[in-house]
Amino acid sequence: MRQPIIYTILFVLLTASGCSFIANANEESGKKKGKQAAMYDVSIETEINEFEEYHMTAHYPQTPNNQIDQTIIDYVNQQKALFKQESYKSKQKNNGDQAHELHIDFEVIHQNQRFFVVRFIETIDLGRGGVITNQTIMNFDKKNGKALSMEELFKEDIYYVDRLHDWTKEKMIDAGEENSKLIDKLEAKIEFYEDIALTGEGVLVFIDDPANEEPVRVIIEKSKVSKLLRSEYKGAFQEAPEAVTNLNSEDQGSDNKYQDFTLDDHLHEEGKEVALTFDDGPHPEVTRQILDVLDQYEAKASFFMIGKRVGYYPEVVREVSERGHEIGNHTWNHPRLGRMSDEQINQQISSTQTILEQVTGQKVDLLRLPFGNLPSANYQEEGHVVPWTIYSEKWEDLPPEAVAEDILSKVEGDSIILLHDLQLSTVETVELLLENLYAKGYKVVPVSHLSDH
Repeated sequence: MRQPIIYTILFVLLTASGCSFIANANEESGKKKGKQAAMYDVSIETEINEFEEYHMTAHYPQTPNNQIDQTIIDYVNQQKALFKQESYKSKQKNNGDQAHELHIDFEVIHQNQRFFVVRFIETIDLGRGGVITNQTIMNFDKKNGKALSMEELFKEDIYYVDRLHDWTKEKMIDAGEENSKLIDKLEAKIEFYEDIALTGEGVLVFIDDPANEEPVRVIIEKSKVSKLLRSEYKGAFQEAPEAVTNLNSEDQGSDNKYQDFTLDDHLHEEGKEVALTFDDGPHPEVTRQILDVLDQYEAKASFFMIGKRVGYYPEVVREVSERGHEIGNHTWNHPRLGRMSDEQINQQISSTQTILEQVTGQKVDLLRLPFGNLPSANYQEEGHVVPWTIYSEKWEDLPPEAVAEDILSKVEGDSIILLHDLQLSTVETVELLLENLYAKGYKVVPVSHLSDH
């Protein structure tokens, strides 16, 4: 089925922007260059923005290399800006009331002492004509922090596109007849071979497949492709040394800035219970600071966690569990479920369920839907879906005092309060809430302990 013209234009713009921002970033030299021999301890950043007109979720990696990080941040910001422009144009043209969505995810494909390779997956939903999925691959040279273009990787005097084309077709033919229609459409042109990634095995070529959600992946062995690379990049295929898992278990220190609190001074009134719930974590610093505040007030809360972030910070997840708090499922990478198939939704939930149970050793029954967005009507949900009853809509733009005041003005027995543990400002908001809730005789409990839940 042919895409509407706006989607075709948007796809071209996104593809062009993916190439242009890499070129622009490479024109500027990095102030802090990565050490060639260093293996990066990669962390994850998550940005989630919810507005009436659109939702944006962006996951991206962060490294010890400032130049690499800045290139990635510039890429994310450019994708957001372009999406907002196209969303506005679409709203003006179609007058639709459905929220649009931009979702950016990533996978680290390869890393050794010299190279860091990451693939970004961009999903755009403008409400009409289907969902667009695009990708951007960055092959970073750790030595200078540059994202290398095809022209920089391959020798000038070799027709590398022709070679890649021939080898890719051979591999796809060997794989079987299911690729026959796709093979017929391939041409020895640069636009067919822009999406390549350096790996320990060789060059990984991504071929878009309109019939499937994921592109076809073809590995060209390093014994072949190394002849095409410039001499300074022959080390691209060196395997990384055996990684040592770093759980970031550094001592956080025992100092606590929060005032002493005695539960006996604030006796709870019968039936006055509320739940504090935290979405989008875990965060290696913010979540721990929230735990410290909760401990000061002898309060227990519920944390709804994104599976992808759990994989990066399992030690924080274990700490939440060991300190007596409740853990729930917030899907794998926080997409809007209403645009997804039942199979995709099941994958989002079951993958998160699996990693949470592996990390905590406990079964996780609670589920919170990203943006509160319901799946299709015929979807059979897994787990107990937990809504919220109180949410300060402009919390990101308000100081903690204003957020706490807004929430407290709406509180009643069995309220479920929605907060987020990615932003440092939430720590102060939590302290203000607990101080006032206990002063009013409320008890703060995990959401599953509420009488109406």
